[in-house]
Amino acid sequence: MVIDSYDDSKNGAVISTKRFVRLLRDIFDITIITTGTPGPGKVLVPAFYPVGVKKIMKKMHTPLAFPSRHVLKKAIREADIVHIQFPFLLALNSVRIARKMNIPVISTFHIQAEHLAMNAGIHSEKFIRYTYKLWINKIYNKSEMVICPSRFAEEELRYYGLTAPSVVLSNGILPMFRPMPAQRQELMKDRFIILSVGRFAPEKRQELIIRAIGKSAYRDNIQLILIGQGPIREKLSAIGEELPNHPLFLTLQEEELVYYYNIADLYIHAAIVEVECMSVLEAMGCGLPVLIADSRKSATKQFAITPDSLFVSDDPDDLSKKIDYWIENPEELKKQKDLYFQSSQRYRIENSFEKLVGIYRSVAGCK
Repeated sequence: MVIDSYDDSKNGAVISTKRFVRLLRDIFDITIITTGTPGPGKVLVPAFYPVGVKKIMKKMHTPLAFPSRHVLKKAIREADIVHIQFPFLLALNSVRIARKMNIPVISTFHIQAEHLAMNAGIHSEKFIRYTYKLWINKIYNKSEMVICPSRFAEEELRYYGLTAPSVVLSNGILPMFRPMPAQRQELMKDRFIILSVGRFAPEKRQELIIRAIGKSAYRDNIQLILIGQGPIREKLSAIGEELPNHPLFLTLQEEELVYYYNIADLYIHAAIVEVECMSVLEAMGCGLPVLIADSRKSATKQFAITPDSLFVSDDPDDLSKKIDYWIENPEELKKQKDLYFQSSQRYRIENSFEKLVGIYRSVAGCK
């Protein structure tokens, strides 16, 4: 497994990789090539932060890896498959070395070029196209198989020039994300709880959720809970002070999330850039109805069951209207719980794991 950061990052790609690694190690000998602290099954390379985005990357705990060639050659020489998770310098060099050694490569498309542009403050379609061209020419088209978490993700890569074989494989939902009895804290007992989980970053649009709640006719009775960490945490907190009930900001371990998915009334995902979104899947797995932005650069809208489960991306007025609709229709909202739980079952991680094992065994025959 080739991934720049692995230890402390709350990045969705890292979380997904860790989940699959735990399962895969029952069958395969997995080595993680990454930065961070020493540990069993890890090969370490130095970390660095690019000039200009050092501050924001440190806040997100996502360093890049310096591709030490002698370390990579030694680790890759002993592998039957190289699986790329992040498309950066470490990946570029790992693919080059693996190809020279005739070792098959699998790549997973976790990160959109738009993620880089937005977090770096770059507003350029030319930058996005160049980034995709680089990734596709140097990594994805040199892979025996490209794993895409959604049909949207696969179509994006095809649009930008992918010609290598690809497969849609969800990040999947862990079994612990399921409906269960959960008692609310006294403070939130009679409030309508809105939940959103994810990195506090510009493309996630948590600010939009706060603005929309401020426009709601029921704002005095709404409690927003934001779970995550990231560079705009303080900004969001300051904006949230405008609400009658200040948002609750939490940083939790994944096993602690289950409680909040089960006490919430509605999950909102406002991100405009997304290849799938594990938190929405987790919410669905717990039977929590979701309200999703219809962004053309996000796959997450695929999970919406009804038109009222979508809102116009980057439009706080439309989001506010949809929030009010669900508050005013509690019986309909209750029906949505079972519908979303049933819909989530096709995305169980066991299904994705079995499919991934099949891909590994098939691709290993390419060596």
